[in-house]
Amino acid sequence: MTYRLFGRYLTFGIRNGVGLDLEFTHSRPMWVTSKDFEGLKACSFEGTVVLLPFFIISYGKCYDEQ
Repeated sequence: MTYRLFGRYLTFGIRNGVGLDLEFTHSRPMWVTSKDFEGLKACSFEGTVVLLPFFIISYGKCYDEQ
């Protein structure tokens, strides 16, 4: 699930892990879909990622490297 909040994206996802982690990323790769193009596209993510047991929460911006 992805929500737009204060000009950034708040995303909730699932993962196959049980550890706890907090990341502040500048160029984490993410797969992006959009109404502007068909299929998947790789983009960079800049923001905060919280890894909880079985869940990922990320908040930040996605941008294209081109």
